Amino acid sequence: MKTKSIYTFFILCSFLHLGCAHFSESADRYNAAVVAIREGKDYFAIIHLKSIVRDDPVSPYAPNAAFVLGEYYFDNSDYFNAVKTLSDYIHSYPKDKGVVFEKLIIYKIITSSKPEEPSNEQENALIKEIRKELFSQPLFLIFYDKKLPRSYKSLFNNTYLVYDYVDKIKVFRNDKIFLELTP
Repeated sequence: MKTKSIYTFFILCSFLHLGCAHFSESADRYNAAVVAIREGKDYFAIIHLKSIVRDDPVSPYAPNAAFVLGEYYFDNSDYFNAVKTLSDYIHSYPKDKGVVFEKLIIYKIITSSKPEEPSNEQENALIKEIRKELFSQPLFLIFYDKKLPRSYKSLFNNTYLVYDYVDKIKVFRNDKIFLELTP
């Protein structure tokens, strides 16, 4: 009996040790990405963030890393990778605070495409889904005199704010209008 409990104790300790090492590796990579961004070395930051998302998608740092990757692609006009990364983020972390802002970035990419490029059924369905989510709020929220904006600050220090009005939604990025939607 005593041997069995000692054996169980060693197994438990080894799992805890592996879990902590795994967690600290993601933390180290995330901290390295933060340092690289502060030093203006975005390329190295992206490498660290990609490794977090790829190697440890359940890490507490993974949602923020995925958000920043999508934002990076968007800022560098790589819209194909931006939409793919942002979509993966939305499906992997649907409860994360940044999801609504990622949907808005996707919405902007899809709706700002060139007029000669017809949108496909998937894009149209995604646009309808985003609009439905943004404009289908409970009626009692409409009558509040003062609503607080939803906000998010990314690792690249981009600040997002969404103001819900009765007749429109305004989205600001770094205090500049990013997107304006009407029902």
